[in-house]
Amino acid sequence: MTPVTQRIVTPGSTLNINTVDVNSGYSQIIIGTMEAAWTALNVAYSDLKIPITTLVDAQHLVGNESFKVRRRIGNIPMQRILDCGNAQGIPNAETYDILMTISSYLTPNPKGGLNLITRIDATGRSPNFARENAVACHSSGTLEKDIAERVRKKLGT
Repeated sequence: MTPVTQRIVTPGSTLNINTVDVNSGYSQIIIGTMEAAWTALNVAYSDLKIPITTLVDAQHLVGNESFKVRRRIGNIPMQRILDCGNAQGIPNAETYDILMTISSYLTPNPKGGLNLITRIDATGRSPNFARENAVACHSSGTLEKDIAERVRKKLGT
């Protein structure tokens, strides 16, 4: 569970509401062997230029706990990946500095194949107002789906 502060700004005041965001991740079924899918998952992160800072072979877990990114991941615009609210009609994800924790792991699926679960937790902060609190950004599922599709493509399925 990740603590999240929602910030509500009105003309006369600002209200911060502390909540807890429970993100179980985005799950996809992958057909292939664990070894081949594990290799393909690592290649998918590399192709997207997501630096790997967590790599646990025994648990088939890969990720980055403090991925700093702006504007896009791979060829996907940030506004398609995250919703960080908007200012003056422009999605904040497009202009904010994003700090993201992203992780993916593989587990056997009891009905066949493998479960590929990718989880994203992210915050964004305006580069123009560095003293302001970061805002919670919510994943659209686009990056998680892209990772799964890249793994499937590498596996030929």
